[in-house]
Amino acid sequence: MTEYFIGNLMTGRRLQSLPVLRGPWDDRLHVAETIGVTVDLNDPDVQALGLRNSATPAQAFLAVVENQTVMAAGPIWTRDYDRPNRTLELGAAGLASLWDHRMILPILAASIGVDQFTIPDPLDATKTIPNPALSTALLGMSLGTIAKRLVQQARTWTGGNVPVVFQADEFVTDPTGAHDRTYIGANFKPVWEAIQDLMNVIGGPEVNFLPRFTSDNLGIEWLMQTGTEAQPLITSPSVLAWDLTVPESPISDFSIHEDASGMGSLAWQTGGSQNSMVLVARAYDATLVNANFPLLEKVDTSHSSVSVQGTLDGYAASDVLAGRTTNEVWSFTVRAYPVADSDGAPSAPTVGDYTVGDFCDIFIAPYDPATGMNDPYLTEGGTFRMRIIGISGDEQGEEIKLSLAPLVKS
Repeated sequence: MTEYFIGNLMTGRRLQSLPVLRGPWDDRLHVAETIGVTVDLNDPDVQALGLRNSATPAQAFLAVVENQTVMAAGPIWTRDYDRPNRTLELGAAGLASLWDHRMILPILAASIGVDQFTIPDPLDATKTIPNPALSTALLGMSLGTIAKRLVQQARTWTGGNVPVVFQADEFVTDPTGAHDRTYIGANFKPVWEAIQDLMNVIGGPEVNFLPRFTSDNLGIEWLMQTGTEAQPLITSPSVLAWDLTVPESPISDFSIHEDASGMGSLAWQTGGSQNSMVLVARAYDATLVNANFPLLEKVDTSHSSVSVQGTLDGYAASDVLAGRTTNEVWSFTVRAYPVADSDGAPSAPTVGDYTVGDFCDIFIAPYDPATGMNDPYLTEGGTFRMRIIGISGDEQGEEIKLSLAPLVKS
């Protein structure tokens, strides 16, 4: 059964259940979940909820639950009232969206004079430099722990202490300084943007804010999951399976989409703006050219504030690694609650058993041209190891749409 409810973002406490007309939700790898619901204000039960007050954008959160598992939850950002139809639409996004609205600043920035964000340059009195007291220097720790520290610092501000649970710290010894990060306060870099930067370097940790019920089941909290140095990916140790070959397969609407626009053998990155200098990074991978592809280039100017050459080099190297292949996505629909087999067990995974980031196997039988049976595109069939990159559902709770990506070969 699909359930929606509203809660208080600062406490995580559940306020009220929400009957909906429509309620699509979507969870994607590396981005905040989305939830959109439409409620009928002709319904006396809905009127009694007083949604004008209880569903206040940026103050309340919206959550969706399937099979006693919180599938998505986060702040309500939009609210649209349609008077002719007497409906109200609420739009929410996962907790990651909150950190788009928080800057990397120590608590000192709340009280220091704004004229002190820069100070005279001790080497040249005619110039100014960013005040180092407003910088956030994170040294000697894993990139995942740096992401954690950024969120923890944001939570020290008045009004910042949303209910987040953290993993243990992970410290590293890196004489090269490649793991160290310093964020200058005057750059006003959003927390989530910095976390995305950490995820995008080669070997960078995945970061996710997993909503879950509190131990008393009266509200939710968000577990900040971060990959480690040894295992950057966030995934379950078990591997699930769906079989397209069995009679009455639980899979339908199977499709494959490929996009080559992100491919490239030569990557360029630019940076250095915070030091009034120009930094350029270049990385080249001959894999595609050696396979008789034309030379394709990628340019990224989004890391303009990077002042360390090694960091910029890492972004360029990550670009060409990702650029070796097309962006290939397999999509299909599965039953949320598959029918039981002869032994009474579900014939396929049940909603709540899997989450974004998990690995799974897809079984496809070889194509038989004589009978036209099975798949005329994946003609050889086989077992395909995939990773779930997207899960979506709706208020019906009967079907779940999955998006999967083949494992990237390094």
